[in-house]
Amino acid sequence: MNSLTGMKKVLLVSLFTISSLYAYSQAFEGMVKDAKTNLPLPYVNVGIVGKSVGTVTDSTGHYKLTLTGHDADSLKLSMVGYRALVYQISDFTKDTQAHKTLLLQPTVTQLKEVKVNNHKWKEVILGNTTQSKSGNAGFRDNRLGYEIGAIIKIKKSPTFLKQFNANIASDITDSVKLRLNFYSVKDGMPYQLLQNQNIFVIVAKGQQKINVNLEPYSVYVDDKFYVGLEWIQNAKGQGVMFSASLFSGSIISRETSQAKWEKEGIAGIGFNVLAEY
Repeated sequence: MNSLTGMKKVLLVSLFTISSLYAYSQAFEGMVKDAKTNLPLPYVNVGIVGKSVGTVTDSTGHYKLTLTGHDADSLKLSMVGYRALVYQISDFTKDTQAHKTLLLQPTVTQLKEVKVNNHKWKEVILGNTTQSKSGNAGFRDNRLGYEIGAIIKIKKSPTFLKQFNANIASDITDSVKLRLNFYSVKDGMPYQLLQNQNIFVIVAKGQQKINVNLEPYSVYVDDKFYVGLEWIQNAKGQGVMFSASLFSGSIISRETSQAKWEKEGIAGIGFNVLAEY
């Protein structure tokens, strides 16, 4: 065999290997829809359970996610108001066409019944009210599904959440869309969502404070709870930073959708709620 023929064979083998590796590591793309209406579902959490691999569907319901090397793990799709969908990744990746469009079944969530007999409500601010500009924590980039927040203690059950507040410690160069989430707490970490619908928050360029009216969402809590803001839409600039203060609790966050919750340092983020109990 002459050297030219040998070079051609090596080149062909190399190209085949590169092509195979590229195909194997390609991201899975598709759409998430409502199983009853067949309409696209925006801002659905899509990710590998317990791992820092995840995303959020865009405003048209599309997602894109690389699953290479995670055959033994589980892929989970979830959003308030819908039944979560879980796949074994080894099964999910066998037939990409079969999973091009994923359907979530809507659920009927009943509001919690709160009994109050001649109860005189008291108003209180719960959480961290810092307005510091020097101490800060928040979103440093556009990582979809990243969520950051804190656990807040209540004074008495039941407690009705009326308004969420946060102070912004950085200049915002472009408007961003976030999702406000409230969770019950188990073993010191966020556990189950407490609200029965999405609470979206638009933060405009130059905005200094976030104030969200919670009364339409009827969020009642019986014990300490977690409040977090989640990054759900790509934007220009370098994220959003919030006021924070030392020795005021722990920041709890997760890197992306379905990732493991983690405690960060000894600083507390400036999230608080106006409440009644």
